[in-house]
Amino acid sequence: MKKILGHSVIYAIGNTANSAALLLLIPYLINALTPAEYGAWSIFEVTIFLLNLLSLAGLEVGLMREYWFQDDEQWRARLVGNTLMMASVIGMVIMVGGASLIAGGIDFDLPGAPHTLLLVLAIGWSEAIFTVFLTLFRIREQPITFITLSIGRMALFALFTVGLLEGGFGLTGALGARLIAAVSFITAGLIVGWRWIAWQLDRALIRRIVSYGLPLLPANLAAYLLSTADRYIIQGFLSLENVAIYTFAYKIAAVLDVLVTRPFALDWAPRRFKIATQPHPEQKYAQALLIYLWVALGFALAVMALTPLLYALIAPPVYWSAMGLVPVILLAYIIYGLSYPLNIGIMLKDRTRDLPVIGWIAACCCLALCFWWIPAFGIAGAAWATVVAYMLWTGFIAIDSLHLYPVVYPWQQIGLIVSMGVIAYGGLWLSETWFSPTHPLVAGLRLTWVSALMIGCGWLVWHHRKEKFTSNRRLV
Repeated sequence: MKKILGHSVIYAIGNTANSAALLLLIPYLINALTPAEYGAWSIFEVTIFLLNLLSLAGLEVGLMREYWFQDDEQWRARLVGNTLMMASVIGMVIMVGGASLIAGGIDFDLPGAPHTLLLVLAIGWSEAIFTVFLTLFRIREQPITFITLSIGRMALFALFTVGLLEGGFGLTGALGARLIAAVSFITAGLIVGWRWIAWQLDRALIRRIVSYGLPLLPANLAAYLLSTADRYIIQGFLSLENVAIYTFAYKIAAVLDVLVTRPFALDWAPRRFKIATQPHPEQKYAQALLIYLWVALGFALAVMALTPLLYALIAPPVYWSAMGLVPVILLAYIIYGLSYPLNIGIMLKDRTRDLPVIGWIAACCCLALCFWWIPAFGIAGAAWATVVAYMLWTGFIAIDSLHLYPVVYPWQQIGLIVSMGVIAYGGLWLSETWFSPTHPLVAGLRLTWVSALMIGCGWLVWHHRKEKFTSNRRLV
């Protein structure tokens, strides 16, 4: 058990390190690139994610499912080889199709085009292949290899990005650095994992992989639209500069997702099934919701307390206009994160087919609101559209799950945590009115205020839960 837990922690560190490395590059990028260039970089980022999604088409999930069903190592090697070949072929088709559109003279009106667009296509393809290698090392329980390749790629990317930007290569240099890092560590993955790969085409294996992974693509596309469509719509109705300003606020808020929600989701995925086998699982599910809500809300308030200081330290003045949107985006992330502890019924009752339907309802709502609110309210409309869409996502998941697997949640304690969060936010708002929130001393006092309230709230909730548990034991 300790070995499994240790490996899980390492995988979590590897996944978090990837996102954290990109976040650490942001202060440099927003100062080294013009707002229009950083806006284009943001568009390229979400486009690379889409290309990665399409190139993989759920193949890595099919690989994870099928790998240990094969008893023979040679069959497993052929499974990996066929997955890599399929991802390579799909990526090549996408790249050739995209290059044809670019060669046809379609004007995408982005800095550095067409060279930057070709680099984006190549990065999407190469990072999809790299993802398959990471999947292999995770399946084979090679945590050290996994984390070394993950962190090594991001370190090389950061190093080359700084070097090429300082060398005057601009946005093309930053994209070139990302491609160099991906190709370099594909090579490293190939060298390390060669003994677990067999390059023998097997149509039956391909069908098995595709039949499991491909149905996940619609849900993944819905999630993609839900989280990234606003960037494209802002570009269409406003400008790349507005994309840059909005994206920077989004990146500040994304610290909550990277450091709280994703690690929780990674741990929660197997833990919710284990809890189902234990006595009184409903109480533990309710406790998990309380823990996530308290941690996420407290962390989000801490980010809000420090946001003005962060802007003053790292962001050029042109980015400051979106500072007020950081709390809105943090609210959206909290609402979305609650879908994890609230999805018990869907997961335990094998009703995952409901998720694509819910996802597309939320995504379509997000698109409609973005097309309505962005022209009317600017980038603030995009932030509030995300909040409403995430409310639909989490709300429908909660309703569906509670119908399938009823859980009695402690609404009084949930109300206490939320109320304390509102009070803490009110104090932050007043401090911005009375003092300069960019002053380090004021920022420290704001953080102390939030910490004191949320720690006190946590103690009250824990004390109440402990008393209830003790009284229940006495009754038994």
